Amino acid sequence: MKTVGIAMLFGLCCVIGFQLGRRKTGRLKTIRSLRSDLQLFSERISAGCGMMTELAGELNGTMGEILKTYLVMLGEGKKEAEAAGCAIGELCACETVLAGVRMFLIGLSTASRNDLIRRTQTLELMLERAEKEAETEAKQARVLQISGVLTGAGLAILLL
Repeated sequence: MKTVGIAMLFGLCCVIGFQLGRRKTGRLKTIRSLRSDLQLFSERISAGCGMMTELAGELNGTMGEILKTYLVMLGEGKKEAEAAGCAIGELCACETVLAGVRMFLIGLSTASRNDLIRRTQTLELMLERAEKEAETEAKQARVLQISGVLTGAGLAILLL
């Protein structure tokens, strides 16, 4: 019975460490998904292909979901600021990324092709900076994961 309790304590410490680490790496994955979709969006706009709804349908990642939600909200008659807020929703990112995506979306439906290109370039720079910060956090995530395992092992040894 004691062994089962010790094993459960070790497992709990490991799970806590990995949960904390996952939160830190989640931001990095979100930002990379945004950058990937934004790159495709920028290429399609530069080539002059398609309407906004077609472009949103071609994007499979986070930015695609944001654009689809944004366009649906506009179609329902919401103002651009409200539609942008709903589209961003529960995006797992820092405030810089949220503000950048919000700025990108507000006025997007009436923007010219040149304005769209400028918007994508501005957002790309913001995402690049945010990715560097998120990479630093992702390195900390690895430390948290290892700390969880080591804490669990240390407690298990002490209780034996």
